[in-house]
Amino acid sequence: MYNIAYFCSLFATIMGISSAFSCTLIRCRRPVSTAYISNKKLCMSSTSTTSSSSGTNTISSDNNELYQDRSDILRANSKLSLAPMMEYTDRHFRHLVRLVSDRTLLYTEMVAANAIAHEREAALPSSSSSLLDGASLEELTFDPSYLLRFLGQGHNAEGASVLQLGGSDPDQLFLASKTVYEFNQLAQMHQQQQVSNNNNNAPIFCDYTALNLNCGCPSPKVAGNSFGAALMQDATLVQQLTSSMYHGSQGSIPITVKCRIGTDEGYQFTRDQYNARSDEEEYQSLKQFIETVASEGIVTDFQVHARIAVLGKNYSPADNRKVPPLRYYQVRRLAEEFPELNISLNGGVDTLSGVKRELDECSDLDGIMVGRGWMSNPWAFAMSDELLYTDGQLLADSTRPKNRMEVLQAYGQHADYEEERWDPVKIRRFITKAASQLFSGEPNAKRYRISLDEIAGLPKKLMKEDPKLMESQPPLSELILDAATKHLSEEVLYRTPKESYEKILYDEEQAEKRLLFVATGGNDAKQAEEKQSFIQEWQQTRKEDEMKESELNSM
Repeated sequence: MYNIAYFCSLFATIMGISSAFSCTLIRCRRPVSTAYISNKKLCMSSTSTTSSSSGTNTISSDNNELYQDRSDILRANSKLSLAPMMEYTDRHFRHLVRLVSDRTLLYTEMVAANAIAHEREAALPSSSSSLLDGASLEELTFDPSYLLRFLGQGHNAEGASVLQLGGSDPDQLFLASKTVYEFNQLAQMHQQQQVSNNNNNAPIFCDYTALNLNCGCPSPKVAGNSFGAALMQDATLVQQLTSSMYHGSQGSIPITVKCRIGTDEGYQFTRDQYNARSDEEEYQSLKQFIETVASEGIVTDFQVHARIAVLGKNYSPADNRKVPPLRYYQVRRLAEEFPELNISLNGGVDTLSGVKRELDECSDLDGIMVGRGWMSNPWAFAMSDELLYTDGQLLADSTRPKNRMEVLQAYGQHADYEEERWDPVKIRRFITKAASQLFSGEPNAKRYRISLDEIAGLPKKLMKEDPKLMESQPPLSELILDAATKHLSEEVLYRTPKESYEKILYDEEQAEKRLLFVATGGNDAKQAEEKQSFIQEWQQTRKEDEMKESELNSM
């Protein structure tokens, strides 16, 4: 459990720094301009001002420096990013991804700004506008664990990471961003205490590189509350929202926007009607949105899903990922025409080879955002740092795990740390879920996943039978390793990232051949001969895989 007095003392120090900043916001409406910043690094003076209902606040040179440092980290790690996915990209999965890749830019699940604002308000004395105003340390009973449900990271620094916020109210986004700013300060103080106390277990709570506004989620629940992709229909409001986020974070954290290439506003979506619409009209609408949002110079990074969001029909998020066609050329054109902005492409790219291909084909693109590929097979991206940043050369100084056995050993430390601090009954399933797809496509991977599922249900089962039974249980790290070594071969457990990637490329090549044979039908003699050769090779591979699985089952 968290020591409240300890957190109070830390927050007292923080608020000594930030108490000069007002907690409320005037919705500052500036004239919309098509002007945008002239280069990718937002150059800022040593001090700048922000408007609030209590007057003019000055953003310190320290915050400007923090902003620039974070911007540099953002730019340096943008070639591959983990897309925000509800119920997937929690701190456990992000920790696993970081073990696989040092350079991937991590996005959180979307966090609703109103939820953060509500928890913040609940923690405040009725007469106060900040976490410590009007109360002495002895009187304060603020417990940060409630806010950490939304904002918390693991016990290790996540590196380049982005917190995605959802909302359409400038005041709530201001308060949410202010809360992130305060916890960022708390994280820095934790780091200092780690050094002074030689304590490697002190947690890093909320040290995000950037904040992101969700303007791309097409879920009816989200769009029905007028945020997510629905925000693309009001670029001026998006500009105000990002301004609120910037001022709430005291100008210390870069603000980015994830959006789509448009929505179905103004017509009833059907495939035929959409295909008949003008590409140029669609692009100009997207361009106007980007120009308006970027016009204040606050937002310089956009992650663009290359589909429209269908909001006029009751489409599920899955439908919106499949039905509207991908139009990569719209995002590529955007990157070409706005070289001063940082443009990343999202949608339909699920493999590392696909990421590399898209970046090679359009040098103006700054990055590729991948969601489902990471979720379904995180180890498939284990060579991403080398392929995207060092031209295939292995990093001699990398401390990343060298195989999946080492990944599980490192992840086990995270698992044990989490269970020591939170209720295993509530949290274990989230921890095991993050590691469930690490062996996707391997022999007996399904048995490994079933074992993890059984492990996840143990705390609840044992607590019902007899709470004392939990005390005799081995640590979660040991249970996870046992599941892996029981069902998976040493060849799988110790295969290196390079060996794994070569196997993936081979499998992708075979899949392409299968598609080609299906498409051509093997009409001529040469194709028929190639087809027969391919079938024999495929049958031999299947036979070898079945023999391996049979050997494992008999062990």
